[in-house]
Amino acid sequence: MKPIKSYACRQLCRWLLVLVVAALAVQACSNDDAAPDDAGPAAAPGAEQGPDPAQYTQQVVQDAIDMYESSGLDAAVAHYSDPASIDGQWYVFIIDGDGALLAHYQPERVGQSLHGWIGTDINGYEFGPEMMSADHNGKWVPYVFTNPAGGVLDDTAELAFELKNAWVVRHDGLLFGSGWYISAEEFLPELIAEAAKHYRSGGLEATLAFYNNPQGISAGLETAVRYYNSTNTVDGYFTGIIAADDGEIVSHIDPAIIGTAIEDLLGPAVSKATPEGTWITAEDNDPGAGGPDTMRVWLVDVDGTLIGGGWYTPSGTP
Repeated sequence: MKPIKSYACRQLCRWLLVLVVAALAVQACSNDDAAPDDAGPAAAPGAEQGPDPAQYTQQVVQDAIDMYESSGLDAAVAHYSDPASIDGQWYVFIIDGDGALLAHYQPERVGQSLHGWIGTDINGYEFGPEMMSADHNGKWVPYVFTNPAGGVLDDTAELAFELKNAWVVRHDGLLFGSGWYISAEEFLPELIAEAAKHYRSGGLEATLAFYNNPQGISAGLETAVRYYNSTNTVDGYFTGIIAADDGEIVSHIDPAIIGTAIEDLLGPAVSKATPEGTWITAEDNDPGAGGPDTMRVWLVDVDGTLIGGGWYTPSGTP
């Protein structure tokens, strides 16, 4: 498989981090006993494809399990190994208890192990162990992969790869999975909007419960972001952030930042945040007014509390 070019690789990884950092920052100020009282998107029996790709993904996986139960493994494997089973961006893969791929629309992958090359994405992130750790409750596992709905299935093509969030469920010793491809420009604002909704209804505690749910939409991303933060795959600093109505930062990936002023960190552009949310960039700060050299942060004003996520390059970074 030919690696994608550096720019494309960096953009994909940057958006992966932008999507997860808000959840990680909120988790950083939580405790291990936070109650998962809101699961976020959840599968609804018999759901039809609609505006919620996460919910539809979970239903696709449940449909595959139902086929296995009603028709047996051989029938399920035959069905989901046929490219005709692809439904837009959705397809099902089935993995045995040892990690060997039993069903996939790309035949060259069948028989390969998640412990080998098929369990590593184009950027070197080993997502195979994350999939293998899924239990009957299911878990989200993010990685970069080709989107069959994109019209380009040639692995050598630049930008043939997209960020995928896969829902994986262990059933009867097998793993059943499918995934959806994330548009970061749409998904990050939706994620922050959910955080803002929970903050409005129950404060920080409700927000923590939403993000800490192990079956929630952001739960599987932490391992991936830790990988990318430990490599030179991306540039810049990635974080989620919450600032109280007096401007004091109360949640941030870096504990050293907590207690400082959000305007000192991101510049006066933070005043542009709205209840609906908006992107702020370094260009929104007047010259000489302070703030990062580069920045792209989605920021929501919740009755004076600012909740957001994105990336920035601190001023003076070489």
